[in-house]
Amino acid sequence: MPVPLPDTAKVHVPTSLANALLHAAESLPQYSNLEFYSNDLQSFVHDRIRQALRLDFDWLVGEIRGRIARRPYCALVQGIQYDEGNRLFVGINRAFGELVARPYEKPRAQLVHYIQPATDLPATHGSQFESEKLHTDTADWNPPVKLISMLCVRADREGGGRSRVLDLETLRDEVHARFGSRTLEFLATEPVPWLLAPYRGGGVCWRTVLSETSVCWRRYTIEMAVASLGFELSPTMIAALDSLEKIVTDTPRTLDFLMREGELLFLDNHRTLHARTPLASPLVSDRLMIRSWVAAGGTTLGVV
Repeated sequence: MPVPLPDTAKVHVPTSLANALLHAAESLPQYSNLEFYSNDLQSFVHDRIRQALRLDFDWLVGEIRGRIARRPYCALVQGIQYDEGNRLFVGINRAFGELVARPYEKPRAQLVHYIQPATDLPATHGSQFESEKLHTDTADWNPPVKLISMLCVRADREGGGRSRVLDLETLRDEVHARFGSRTLEFLATEPVPWLLAPYRGGGVCWRTVLSETSVCWRRYTIEMAVASLGFELSPTMIAALDSLEKIVTDTPRTLDFLMREGELLFLDNHRTLHARTPLASPLVSDRLMIRSWVAAGGTTLGVV
């Protein structure tokens, strides 16, 4: 049986607050997705919405922040109405840090990023899509972004594309129980190479996969780094990565829930892995999610 998202991870927004937030957002001019790359504009949109209803806005941000800070390190916000120009989405996200992204390139790279089945990346191994494998976003950055937020605009009509979340402590418990303390310690102390995105300077960085405070997992990024360096990982490391991959693939303790229209999910990208379940009809599904990456104290990438 799937493990549902606990109620303690949910934030219910009263209708009166939802209406006020929408009104505050719609009082602002419309901006293009490209314009939102500006950190100053992000701050302006956030400040204007917050000024319109400071106490209620701060309550909402505090409720989200509190849930992200404890297991399972995510918050599902329910009841908000969103404007078509994504101003409210940007304003809420900006409360947690700077929104960052790949350099602008439609349709796959936008600050407010539209996730649709038609643009899903095929998996490097097997018949899956990469979005169906539990992973860390921006594993090819150093460091990866701190937070991810995803807004459901349209759910899949056949009930596919369910959200999946696996938190750090559950993953460590599974590694310890199934493969022992030595494997757990090895993954926490022995770094592996990660190939960095060209737009982040390229090259390779070394960091561990799983520690007491963080997890980073996207195996093909490690494999590409190994290939670029022209060497092989040790048999011990390969065995440890295989063990982790097995758990990530088949653990029954992953949270599994269907996001509905208008629900906004925040994830700690350093303490959770996330994915979606397959779609029965990916070629015709009109499922649509909007995603942002939030990096506190980060630097906005230049547009190329």
